[in-house]
Parts: sequence; structure tokens; C-alpha cells
Amino acid sequence: MSDHTLKIRWPKSLCHYTDTWADPVIKYGIAPETLEGPNTVGHRFEVSQQLPWPDHLSASRKAAEAGMLAAQQETQWLIRQLTARVKEAYAYWWYTNEAINLHHETRALVEQLATVTEQRLDYGIGSQSEMLRVKTELDTLDARLVELQAEKAGLASDLIPLLGRRPTGASLQLTEASETLLFADGQLEPDHPLIRAAEAREAEARARLDVAEVDRRPTFTANAGYNSLWADERKRWVVGIGVRIPLSGQRQHSAVRKATAEASQKRWLATQDQREWRASIAKLRASVEAGHGRLNILNERHLPNQRAHWEASLNELASGTGRLEDAINSARQLTGVKLRRAGVIRDLYSASAGYEALIPVRTINALN
Repeated sequence: MSDHTLKIRWPKSLCHYTDTWADPVIKYGIAPETLEGPNTVGHRFEVSQQLPWPDHLSASRKAAEAGMLAAQQETQWLIRQLTARVKEAYAYWWYTNEAINLHHETRALVEQLATVTEQRLDYGIGSQSEMLRVKTELDTLDARLVELQAEKAGLASDLIPLLGRRPTGASLQLTEASETLLFADGQLEPDHPLIRAAEAREAEARARLDVAEVDRRPTFTANAGYNSLWADERKRWVVGIGVRIPLSGQRQHSAVRKATAEASQKRWLATQDQREWRASIAKLRASVEAGHGRLNILNERHLPNQRAHWEASLNELASGTGRLEDAINSARQLTGVKLRRAGVIRDLYSASAGYEALIPVRTINALN
């Protein structure tokens, strides 16, 4: 089975930033037997709170929202890919089942040849070698049936990881893919989970860069506390503010450079994902169009002609003007044409499934 769909980059982690304040720090100390009087235990209590910059909160919120949006869109893209893979696997399983059905049809045709050959032998115009040749062909078909059934069982097992169960062959049907889903390049809009996810990852990287830029500024902390070790009660309450100033700034500069590189990388990946998305759509659209063309030729010309050839070969053999080997080859060719038709339907269905996975959201809504 081929895989025409694009591969996504699953996020290593979700949101690294939030738009909430940092947790306050609470400190408590106890000093027993340090005071005079009835209460000899001293206490020290302090609460500190880091004060964020307003644009730091805004950038953190944007990064969190973009990361969540990217994860949601990537999940939608994974669902689309999984749906396409299930359809493709089902198409191959249907094809194997169709090959078994066509095998039975071929055996029925060869059995007709056996009947005609036996009648010719009874009339004295046939030969024993011809009868043995037909029986050998029937034995070959029976051996091929065992192989086809093994292939079908193997494909059914391949569907278990996708479906969570072994598929049943109660009603195997595969409709021909419609051409109504095909649209021109001018109708392409970048409204697809893959593109949305890439754009959200780019927005998240830009927001992280903004956060890194803000982190280069000094950090302010508000403090409030109470210290009972002071004998004067008026001096026990303390309120203040602290400032943390980056001395060298090396750590902050490194974080900014890293965030800048990540933003540039995400921007390039978003552009590349959109180009690959358009290329995959064009490739699968061409495959679907070619499949419809081949299917029309098989339905309108090739299959009717081969049916007529088989009927003529059977009639010629019955009348004594034809050869048994020619009739056997005609039966094989008729089955081969039908099997090629089933293969075209299989490939067309698989390509259409991959094409549907790449269709923009607005196009799907318009078609529905």
C-alpha cells in the first residue's frame, strides 16, 4: 500500500507559558527562647510576589493559545490521515476478495470448456490430451485459490491495528470514486488542519520570542513581612520591593537567540508544509483523473471486447474450428481484464481517500 499523505511533526510538548502570575513565595521562621517575658518564642513571616510585565503576560497567553490550537489542528490532521489509511487498507482487502470472486468466475468458464471438450471426446472429434489439459488448468486454479485466500487473511490482519478488530466479509462493497471532489488550483485555500497547525506553531514561536525579549528586562518583586524579634512593635512590619538585574545578560541573550532561530525555523516549516500540501494535492488529483480515464476505457471498450472474444472462442471450440488452448487463454484474458478493472477501482479509491484528506475545510463544507 502506498502512502501519499504528508507526514506531520507531532509536538514535543504543549504549552510552556501561561498568562498567570508566578506563585507567591511564603517564608516562615521560628526562634524559640529568644525573647524575654512570658512569650519566649520569636516568629518571622514573609510573603513575596514577582511582578510580571504586562506584555510578558500577553505574550505568554498568545504562546499558550497558539500551542493549544496547533495541537488541536494536528489531531484533526492525524484523524484525516488515519481515515485515509483505513480506506486504503480496505480497498486492498476488497481487491483481494474481488480477485477470489473472479477466480471462481474463471473456474466456471474453464468448466464450460471441460463440458465442451468432454462432448467432443464423446463424439470422437476430441482427444484425451485436451481433456487432461482442461483438468490441469482446473487444478492450477484451485492452487491459486489457496494463495488468494491466504492473502485475504493477511490483509484482514493488517486492518486490525487500524480498526481495532478483524474485519468481516459480510458485505464487501467499494463504490467508484466520484469526480465531484476535484477542484482547480485557483480554488485552493490554505484552510487545512496541516496548514493551520504550521501557522499556529509559527505564531507560538513568535510569542516565545516576545517572552524571551521581555525576560531581558529587570525583574521586580514585592515583599511584605512580620518579624516579632524586634522589641519595638512598630518595627515589626516590613514592606519592600526587590529588583533582580541581569549583570552579564548572557543567559537572556542566549534565550533570545534561540527563540529567534526557532521562530525562523517555524516560519520556514510553515511555508514548506504549504508547498508540500499543494504538491500532494496536484499529484493525487492527477492520479484520480488518470484512474477515471483508465476505468472508462475498461468499461466502455476493453471489457466488452474481451467478453465477445471469449464467447467467440467458446463457440469456435464447440464447432470444431477453434483450439482449446486459445479458449483457455481467452478465459484467462477475460479474468485479467476484470482484475485490472478491480485494480483501477482500488487505486482510484485509495487516491481519492488521500485526496479527501488534503481537501480544505471550506471546500468540504461546500460539498456537503
